[in-house]
Amino acid sequence: MKPCKRVELVIEEPIKRRLEKVLSGTGMPGYTVIPRASGRGDRGLRRGDEPTGTSTNCVFIIACDDDSQVSLVVEAIRPVLSKYGGICLVSDAMWLKH
Repeated sequence: MKPCKRVELVIEEPIKRRLEKVLSGTGMPGYTVIPRASGRGDRGLRRGDEPTGTSTNCVFIIACDDDSQVSLVVEAIRPVLSKYGGICLVSDAMWLKH
């Protein structure tokens, strides 16, 4: 296993494509998106079963090999989070490379 950083982003589902474009611009090789995330936060209840998806969140998970990648991603997404809201969590993780 290899140490890495795990970046998790929770944003409103309608902003997903915009964030995908921003991440593509960073040269990030990949990410995982979990659609229709639900929960409660400072913007109230977010339901995963809402038909239109306007009150639904999604979660991006990104594994970064080094701190420079993390900095690049965080600075690239900061304007999106400032404008549309959402959260970004960065934590230490272990990457099982195969």
